[in-house]
Amino acid sequence: MLRLKLVVEVVSANGLSDRQELLNPFVQLHFAGQSYTTSIKRMVRCPVWSERTTFDVLDKQRLPSLTLEASVYNAIDGCQVFLGKVRLSGATFSESTDEVIKDYQLKGGLFKRSKGVLLLRVFLKNEAPVSQVIRPPVPRRPLQVPVDAVPKEIQPKFEDGMIVWRTHYLFVRVVKARCLPNVDIDEKPDPYVEVNAGNLRGITKFAHEEQNPEWNSTFAFSKRQLDSAQVTRIYAVIYDGVTFGFIGLVSFDLNDVPLRSQNDKPVVPQWHRLIDESGRTTQGELMLSVWRGTQADEAFSESWKSDWLEASVTARPHIVPKVYNLPRLWCLRVHINEFKCISLASGTKFVEAWVKVVVGCQHKRTKIVKKPLAHYVWDEELTFVAAEPFEDGLQISVYAHLVPRIGEVIGQTVIPLETVQRQVGGLSTGLERQWLDLQIPPNASDSDGGGVELTVSSCRINLTTCLDGGYGAQYGFGEYTKDLRLAAEKTSNPPVVGLFELGILGAQGLPPIRRGNGRFSLHPYCVAKYGRKWVRTRTIINNCHPSFNEQYSWDVYDTATVLTIGLFDNGLVEESSSGKYKDVSIGKVRIRLSNLQPGRIYSHGYPLLILQPAGVKKLGELYLSVRFTTRSLVNTVRMYASPNLPTMHYEDPLSVILKDNLELPAIQIVTSRLSRMEPPLSKEAVEYMFDVQSNFWSWRKSRVNWNRIMSVLSIFNTFWRLFSYICSWQNPAVTLLAHAVFLLALAFHQFILPSALLYIFLITIWNYRCRPSYPSHADIKISLADTVHPDELDEEFDTFPTSRTIDLVMMRYDRLRSIAGRIQAVMGDVASCGERITSLTTWRDPTATAIFGFFTLAAAIMLFFTPWKILVAIAGAYTMRHPKLWRKTPSFVRNFYQRLPQKTDSLL
Repeated sequence: MLRLKLVVEVVSANGLSDRQELLNPFVQLHFAGQSYTTSIKRMVRCPVWSERTTFDVLDKQRLPSLTLEASVYNAIDGCQVFLGKVRLSGATFSESTDEVIKDYQLKGGLFKRSKGVLLLRVFLKNEAPVSQVIRPPVPRRPLQVPVDAVPKEIQPKFEDGMIVWRTHYLFVRVVKARCLPNVDIDEKPDPYVEVNAGNLRGITKFAHEEQNPEWNSTFAFSKRQLDSAQVTRIYAVIYDGVTFGFIGLVSFDLNDVPLRSQNDKPVVPQWHRLIDESGRTTQGELMLSVWRGTQADEAFSESWKSDWLEASVTARPHIVPKVYNLPRLWCLRVHINEFKCISLASGTKFVEAWVKVVVGCQHKRTKIVKKPLAHYVWDEELTFVAAEPFEDGLQISVYAHLVPRIGEVIGQTVIPLETVQRQVGGLSTGLERQWLDLQIPPNASDSDGGGVELTVSSCRINLTTCLDGGYGAQYGFGEYTKDLRLAAEKTSNPPVVGLFELGILGAQGLPPIRRGNGRFSLHPYCVAKYGRKWVRTRTIINNCHPSFNEQYSWDVYDTATVLTIGLFDNGLVEESSSGKYKDVSIGKVRIRLSNLQPGRIYSHGYPLLILQPAGVKKLGELYLSVRFTTRSLVNTVRMYASPNLPTMHYEDPLSVILKDNLELPAIQIVTSRLSRMEPPLSKEAVEYMFDVQSNFWSWRKSRVNWNRIMSVLSIFNTFWRLFSYICSWQNPAVTLLAHAVFLLALAFHQFILPSALLYIFLITIWNYRCRPSYPSHADIKISLADTVHPDELDEEFDTFPTSRTIDLVMMRYDRLRSIAGRIQAVMGDVASCGERITSLTTWRDPTATAIFGFFTLAAAIMLFFTPWKILVAIAGAYTMRHPKLWRKTPSFVRNFYQRLPQKTDSLL
């Protein structure tokens, strides 16, 4: 079946302005809810586009009532100035492909007239659907991106100062029982309580042979589940754990259950007489309390929840919410000074020795020293990462060998990290140096493989160890972790500047994940990290549109920090029994606190964008509400004047290479600790929150950073273009006005700086109306995710080391060499510019240096006797002179500069 298409070719335009000025025009086409925008033609009077686009005609019968609208705009500094438009009725369209180009008179708005003409070619054409067209193979094109990749504002209605919706629950707290009857004559019961609400059942633990048992268990039944099951009564039944016999029950009508608000006092438990199955009272009493509340109730966090019934028994411990506290990280410094021993067999032979230090999974060694085995001096410091509580000791081993690459341990010891001296600030001065006796292993007297024995005794090593808290939680962790505090509690931390509240509302449109058994399901949960406090929401079982409605808060010490929220699939729900699980990352959202207006609630749906080898993909939306409240304006102003990092980072800074080397061990320690908590946080989730692979090479990221640099420098480019436009005298009125402003500023030079500051202030006030309405989010245009080539993505997601074929790696290596060659050429040009300037006074070119010397002498004498205002006026008038006075050839200064010597002729 053929489909009708409307083909529109935008050819050109003329007469867009009465004045002889250059424009930046472009055309926007609108037809039946579809739109198309041409490219912008820069600095032209009669633009020529010759661009063609097609629109779908869904209903041919409605074509006469449709309208094609072509609007012409002029782009000026990011703004669109309307120049005119053309409206064509659908009744005038023909299906002839020989339709000629027609000129259409532009019409202005309500109070504006336009004399311009727009040339268009419009006709109808029948095309086959894409599925019926057999296309030849074509090269892979850049991938397309989702259109709705911008946060969407929502208008929720919260209550009582909360920033999440209230979720109603029915709470049942079973406290204890008394005077329960025996099962047999001499056998006491093993009672337990089953709370029954329709098909929802919660069970307490067993009490062994107790007639007066205590449980203190709380159950929370979702109102949504109760309403769907049409439950009207709730039962608390006591059974015997051995015979499973019925002992007694207590029932309540849901209409009689009281509603408890957040400000009310807790409901006091009461004793209730047990009744049997026939409704008569029986022996024993049960103490419990029943009330209706929300997730804001203090009993909610410790209660058993009816939502967990959909998960298996083994998976239930892994779906509960949790608040994690990251371990305190310390910078462990080990300074190896010297080593002494008594050699019994090696004599005066030269022996190579080194020291190996091991802390957990971190292994480092000193340099190799070659001399007779007796006394070695290294004076070398090794740095590690340690975390509290300290689990691994500091293992020190001294290696030595006579034969190359064959070494043995001649002494070793283990130092508990709890005994290592600590410091919280300042340089590493005043630390005690200590001598430690090393244990000599039994194999130290064996042959070294070369027929010579290394027999030693009385081994001692001198070293200095220190746990430095000044670097505590500041290791790497990517760009988004300046929110971490120091490791040492004694260190003076900055004052609290505010409170940050996060409400995780829910998500929509999440994709299901294929399991090992072939079925599709999704068990989402969220993780939010800020500082040393991480939070994890409960897992919603098998739901692609989960509703969390959980609220958390953090104390803020610095607003120049970032909160990260990640959404994951819980692999333990279905694969906990097999022991092999992997939490799949669905997406993340980053919110910078400094972007938030204090006191305002931001409620938005953030698109979950993830970059895959197939391109950028939207995996749903995460709905969040955030609020930042300032506690002290004085502390906030003081925060902006305080340094970002602790004092140690400035007094004794770590090198860039050392920071990179410490980043991975720090992340491994945090990952190991979080994976051993209940519920465990998987390695994949922790590494995804830390952006572990963010430093891997990517041509896309390189182009992104280049565009960022050019965007920063665009203000200078804009100023230069404006200045060139003034100097070109294309608009004499503007150029003469610039001359007048220049002379006025020269006459009243004392007002230049105040006027500039006032202008910046006015620009700041003017930009207030364009302030962002939502926190910053991942931008696919800035990230170039909408134009990235598939081969670049394949290179970005390649493993390290590579797993691709040799031919593909060679091609990418050659491409990288060509890119590096261009960067190398630019670096050489920059170096040549600097070398030309420095050669002015070095007499590398005696003639040029002599000319420069006489010039500086003459300039000094002239500047001494000539007022500087006259010199500035002459320079300004000369720069902005009329183009008829310009020289066609380069100036004397440029010719002189280009002939200055450089060091390119000295390179190999």
